[in-house]
Amino acid sequence: MGRIVGRQRIREGRSLGERASEIVVYVVIAAALIWGGRWYFVVYSKSPKVAMARYLGLVKSGNVKEQFAMLSSASQTYFGTPSQYEDKWPPAQKLTGRVAGWEIGEIKESGDKAEVPVTLNVRKAGQELYQAASDPYTDDYVLVKEQQGWRIALEQSHITSVEAAKTARY
Repeated sequence: MGRIVGRQRIREGRSLGERASEIVVYVVIAAALIWGGRWYFVVYSKSPKVAMARYLGLVKSGNVKEQFAMLSSASQTYFGTPSQYEDKWPPAQKLTGRVAGWEIGEIKESGDKAEVPVTLNVRKAGQELYQAASDPYTDDYVLVKEQQGWRIALEQSHITSVEAAKTARY
């Protein structure tokens, strides 16, 4: 039998340019992920906006102990204990379930102090959760940076939503 001789199959490899461009793309993607993770965990999660949103979420849920923990040391000294805070500060418990939403405005941060304008939408007293009518209240919160992070300084804040809490009927 005869031997069949054919051409050897040419195998094409990846060129150095193709490999280098892939490596560059992978390095750029890895650097972007590292930068994004650093920004989120180091900068954004410790910002006054996140602290303010957390406090408002606690007001909406009615978690008085956690609200008290978010207050500045001067505010905590004034109120004393979480139960006294609940008694002296109407929004602590009387806005539970009535906060329809909020919008945090542009924050003015200067050193260890931040001024945070908030538009708080509060359902009218006596409404059910499915009813959509709410009144907007413009609050100007002041946050101070302490050792634990950003804290709410109620004594320096101008809060109009206190009136909505005072009209609550329980």
